[in-house]
Amino acid sequence: MIEIKDKHNCCGCAACVQKCARQCISLLEDSEGFLYPVIDTEKCIDCGLCETVCPELNQYDKQSPLTTLAAINIDECVRLESSSGGVFSLLAEQTVKDGGVVFGARFDEKWEVVIDCSDTLEGIAQFRGSKYLQARTEDSFFRCEQFLKEGRRVLYSGTPCQVAGLKHFLGKEYRNLF
Repeated sequence: MIEIKDKHNCCGCAACVQKCARQCISLLEDSEGFLYPVIDTEKCIDCGLCETVCPELNQYDKQSPLTTLAAINIDECVRLESSSGGVFSLLAEQTVKDGGVVFGARFDEKWEVVIDCSDTLEGIAQFRGSKYLQARTEDSFFRCEQFLKEGRRVLYSGTPCQVAGLKHFLGKEYRNLF
């Protein structure tokens, strides 16, 4: 059973929540609004799945980048609606045109940031721009895995800890995951 003794040892990626077959883990906000897992010990069978997907407990070895690139989107309108030069939009548009699915952060109806997905050009526009808030990953890891198993190309945009949580959740490499 995953146990958070120090909040610095949890990135709030929710990999543990999404992997739990008993659905006994939920994320609750602390006094500062950050999300942390809470376990219903009555339901937990101590299978350890939550611990195997935790990117804080199972950190990857540090690697040096193979190469570094710089780019900007030449469409000024898209670039002005974007962060980091609008490159995400170029990657997302190509993924959708190839029949793929894009995951990104957007505001929901309560103005909370959630990770959602879209397979339309109109839908990916809501993912543009940095949100500067902790995004709720909801069931995005599970949904991403379903699309990958169907053979669809998937672009998953998130923070480094969310991507690490996703990769641990998946448990294997997928050639169609970008």
